Amino acid sequence: MFTFGWGEIFLVIIIVVVVIGPKDLPKFIKQIGLLTKNIKKISSDFKSSINDIAEEAEIKDIANSVKEVKKIKDGINIKKNFQNEINTVKETVKIAENEISDIDKKS
Repeated sequence: MFTFGWGEIFLVIIIVVVVIGPKDLPKFIKQIGLLTKNIKKISSDFKSSINDIAEEAEIKDIANSVKEVKKIKDGINIKKNFQNEINTVKETVKIAENEISDIDKKS
């Protein structure tokens, strides 16, 4: 994107020395160093915040998965399903017995 040759860099340095002055140049360089240090700190804080948010989202996904498994487990309640099947078979046997007794009465 931006390409600087040695000539452009040298020109910028001369302009900075002329504008700021040789006496204030060390202070300016120190301020630039502090600025870059603060920018790096802000950048690392931002990255760690984003990582925390991503981990929190992953934890929420895991919690949702656990809830879904619990729902499936409740839906697969074997004892309850087995009892329902036994009741259905008992009702069918009663109906068959009633029909057989009705046939025997007619005969």
